[in-house]
Amino acid sequence: MSESVVFRDKSKLSPRYLPEELPHRQAQIQQIVHVFSDAAEDTDRFPLTVLQVVGIAGIGKTSTVIRSSKMIEEQFAKSRLVLKTAYVNLKLHGGNKYAIYRFLLERMAPELPGQGMSAEEMLRYLLIYLRENRQYALIIMDEIDYLIKTSKDTGIIYDLTRLNEFEPDKPCNVKGVIFIARSTEYYSRLDPAELSTLGRVPMEFSPYSIKQVSDILGSRSVQAFNPKAIGSDVIDKIASITTSPEVNSDVRYALDLLLYAGNLAESQGTNRVTLDHVRKVYGQVHPSITTEEIEQLSRNHLISLMALVRALKSSKKPYVELKDVRLYASEIAERLGMKKIDVEDYLDDLKTRRLVDIKSFKEIGLHGAALSEIEPVLMSKIKDDK
Repeated sequence: MSESVVFRDKSKLSPRYLPEELPHRQAQIQQIVHVFSDAAEDTDRFPLTVLQVVGIAGIGKTSTVIRSSKMIEEQFAKSRLVLKTAYVNLKLHGGNKYAIYRFLLERMAPELPGQGMSAEEMLRYLLIYLRENRQYALIIMDEIDYLIKTSKDTGIIYDLTRLNEFEPDKPCNVKGVIFIARSTEYYSRLDPAELSTLGRVPMEFSPYSIKQVSDILGSRSVQAFNPKAIGSDVIDKIASITTSPEVNSDVRYALDLLLYAGNLAESQGTNRVTLDHVRKVYGQVHPSITTEEIEQLSRNHLISLMALVRALKSSKKPYVELKDVRLYASEIAERLGMKKIDVEDYLDDLKTRRLVDIKSFKEIGLHGAALSEIEPVLMSKIKDDK
């Protein structure tokens, strides 16, 4: 396989990649780590601590929390203690308390069987397991606002913020629970008891400035592209686009622009990404659909989104009817040897994720123009999810 003349390592632009250094988020990392600075020194006396991290999409909330958790793990290791971090993306693993708590049990106590237990029993057994094995835990719940908006059961917040009350006469070995959300709008769906245990003082992340986005993209570009394959003019242009009101400082979108512009340059046989490559990709790529959003979708979600993209491409109109989406979904499912799927529920969920715009059964579209570039990405992910 020949080496790329453009890319050094494409994976450095992936939403799954967590860089060693997070430019312009060191203050937030230090703040989170400081909250738990005494936890490893006196574990029994350190209380269960609840944090909220809030901010719009793509401004480093998840990366900051995960990087902080690794540093907290290191603090425990220095004290010869084991701290396990369980990260749960509630768009991927949510649905109900049972599924979420079983995932927690599998991550932190795989020896314990979850079958036959209620959701609350799983939490209780997890706490006993940690205490008996002298292990500690940090739980990270990402996209909590999405779960609260889509689920009638908001009790997960009450449960996790009161883990220390399961056995009040014994120390709780879960030292922290961190909730990550895009806003505090979901507060309106919580009852007073849940709000009381959650607290009303979140750590808010501000959007990046154009200079900060340039710094972040410059750092990633050094790792992702070959020398001289990308210049400061391209970085500055993407930073300008990213900080526009339409994109709202979403760095994940900026990284996608870099990736797609590099792919376009590579496909054209050039060894350098130019402003023209960026302009062409920006004119076609939909700002609300990032590679991370695609990674979070189930196969049926992907097929429903693919069907909508194809229906929009065929009609060349901003909206199509539900029957058109159903038709394309049936064709895709049949080609893949799958059973026919009911797209309505998946389209509703895609609307909740702000990927799809539904005005009525006769007006379904994306939040902008459909793009040809996303079609092969969707199909590749569909095939990978067999």
